[in-house]
Amino acid sequence: MSRHILLVAIAICLALPAGAQTAPMDCTVGPVIKTFGGSKWVVNSCSDGRTVVLMATNDSPAFPCFIKIEPLTEGYNINGRGKGDKQATNAAMDELAALSVADIEGMIDETKQLQKLK
Repeated sequence: MSRHILLVAIAICLALPAGAQTAPMDCTVGPVIKTFGGSKWVVNSCSDGRTVVLMATNDSPAFPCFIKIEPLTEGYNINGRGKGDKQATNAAMDELAALSVADIEGMIDETKQLQKLK
């Protein structure tokens, strides 16, 4: 049930207007659980193979919060929104911003590996 709610939340958030994006993206690859900024996050990658979405777990001080990591021409853009503890959210965003492109690609690969096991 909670996984279903998470997937619906991801689909709704990604369906919101966002610049040049014309259709909602499927971001259901994974999930893996990761810790960023001292908080636990459910991490899924998207059908484009380059975008990552993170949802704070219910027991996280950052909950409720959603972070999207999307590719730019060079590097990644990190954008978050939610009503969780701002200090916890900012700590996670700072840690995510310090990741290299290779680190983000590795996280995407982790979600894909888990998907293959299903």
